[in-house]
Amino acid sequence: MAELRGRSVRLVVILAALAGLLVPALALAGDWEYLGVIDGVKVWRKESADTNLFSFKGEITTDVPIAKVLTVFLDRDQRKFWVDRFDDTKTLDKPSPLQETYWIKFKLPVGISNRDYVLNAQGTNDAANGVFTARIKSVVHPSKGVDDCCVRGEVRGTYYRFEAIKGTEQTKLIVEVSTDPKGWLPGWLVNTIQKSWPSKTLNGLIKRSRNASVVPHPDYIGWHARP
Repeated sequence: MAELRGRSVRLVVILAALAGLLVPALALAGDWEYLGVIDGVKVWRKESADTNLFSFKGEITTDVPIAKVLTVFLDRDQRKFWVDRFDDTKTLDKPSPLQETYWIKFKLPVGISNRDYVLNAQGTNDAANGVFTARIKSVVHPSKGVDDCCVRGEVRGTYYRFEAIKGTEQTKLIVEVSTDPKGWLPGWLVNTIQKSWPSKTLNGLIKRSRNASVVPHPDYIGWHARP
């Protein structure tokens, strides 16, 4: 599917030029620049040395216990309830409960080609400190080559950190993301879209975790009451 044609292309060029005049001075490469609070989530961005696409970070603390958050986060079948623009997913390899290689597809607005990714996720438990982390990045897998359904995007790196606040039922959630959706999309438009990604992602995860049907994950019950 062609993403932008004719007059649409000319409009994008004009808007890109205007955006270049309006964007404030950028933080130095490697520094997180605080953007403010979006839907209750603190959001930062960071410039990269090798691309015009920003990395984004979000942080929020919720009264949902970590055992419920991780039930949702670790279950492939839960993704449709909280992942923004989710369309489909398939597990390709799962050698352990905290390691997975999977394919995921996102349905984008009319006029923009859908995106898909092949991702590897590695989770780590730190029960002594009540912290779970996950690192996700794009990989190549022999059973899922490029599909004509979508433009194959690249996740340069996504990082999740969930911390059970000791002595409470609260959980601190942090996400960092660096993604290149590829295809013919101007960098300023990708940055505009991805600016809201941390808030949509964390709020979606929290909302689903509050659902009464979500049972606390047995491996993480008691993390708030650790010594």
